[in-house]
Amino acid sequence: MPFLLEPVHLKRAARQCMRRASTPGADGLSWAGFRVGLQARLAELGEQLHEGTWQPGPLRASHVVAYTGKTIDTVIPTVRDRVVHRAMRRALEPVLDQGAFADWVSGFRRGRNRLTSLRQAAQHLSRERHWVVDVDVQRASAGASSGEVLDWLAVHVHDGTFLARVRTALEVLPDPIMPGCGLSPLLINLRLSRVDEQLRDLDVVRFADNYCVFAASRREAEHAYDVLVSALDTVGLRPHPDKSRIRSSAHAEDLYLISG
Repeated sequence: MPFLLEPVHLKRAARQCMRRASTPGADGLSWAGFRVGLQARLAELGEQLHEGTWQPGPLRASHVVAYTGKTIDTVIPTVRDRVVHRAMRRALEPVLDQGAFADWVSGFRRGRNRLTSLRQAAQHLSRERHWVVDVDVQRASAGASSGEVLDWLAVHVHDGTFLARVRTALEVLPDPIMPGCGLSPLLINLRLSRVDEQLRDLDVVRFADNYCVFAASRREAEHAYDVLVSALDTVGLRPHPDKSRIRSSAHAEDLYLISG
């Protein structure tokens, strides 16, 4: 809760949000407007979070078009709510990095990106594990309820007041992991961490929602594919039919390509 209550933490969260150019929310308030009387705004926000009276503002529906042409539905919270989301994320990241996320998971994590995954993949390939189960998870951010998300978080976070504020933030969203919420990237990783726990006996590297499992033979790869599909099914997910396959003699640079 200190990350949500103390002005120094709220100010850091606000500054992180302001580093990115972004459009105003449904209330029309921009970052330039939010900076006016910033200290008073943050003090009021901290008091509301402390008392439990904070309620998210209206959402503005939007969409983004990826460079592949794919349209992604998203929401735009008010700038005030974006500060709350960022403050929550700053509190959760170190806890989940230490307790929930495997070392072979990159993407949506500080200091871990596609290059991290490529280096780890190259290590497996150098050990003659050239059969690769390449699985892109279909709709990794869809289909969960806010109650499920809170259950996932409660495994690692024991501050009931903090969890109650997260519930308030998520319950106004059309989907609790919907793109546009500042917690969405972190929650995608948290959801998939429940899959990752079931893959401990495999040589696997995950970047965002793209799994690569490395095997020495096609038979071993087919078994690994079945294990991964079964693990995804336990959390209501499945491989994308057009982006998932078993391949041989893969080059590390060909993995984790963004294809929309």
